[in-house]
Amino acid sequence: MKNKNKATKFPVARIKRIMQKDEEVGKVAQATPVVICACPATKALELFLAMIVEEASNVTIDRGSKRVEAYHLKHAIETVDMLDFLKEIVQAVPDPSAGGTIDIDSENAEGRSKKRGK
Repeated sequence: MKNKNKATKFPVARIKRIMQKDEEVGKVAQATPVVICACPATKALELFLAMIVEEASNVTIDRGSKRVEAYHLKHAIETVDMLDFLKEIVQAVPDPSAGGTIDIDSENAEGRSKKRGK
């Protein structure tokens, strides 16, 4: 059983890369992502991610799916006012309910190859 007292750890290098993708941020000091990952803001990041996942799971349940897909996240982000700042990021995600297409054959083949590897 997992130890619940253990603090959540986020990958510092990935956090830095995400921060640098924002044009308004510019250069990021080497210590900045470490501070973000080590301070109480980590709990805020954890709660933020939990909110997004919960909203996406609600969309998944509403649509009768068993698996959270990228377009469920997109729909959650588009419908929750607090997540407006993420709309630009999810624009490119195809949404089958809005007329977008998803290549189901490639997804099924990918799913089969993952099962074989286990």
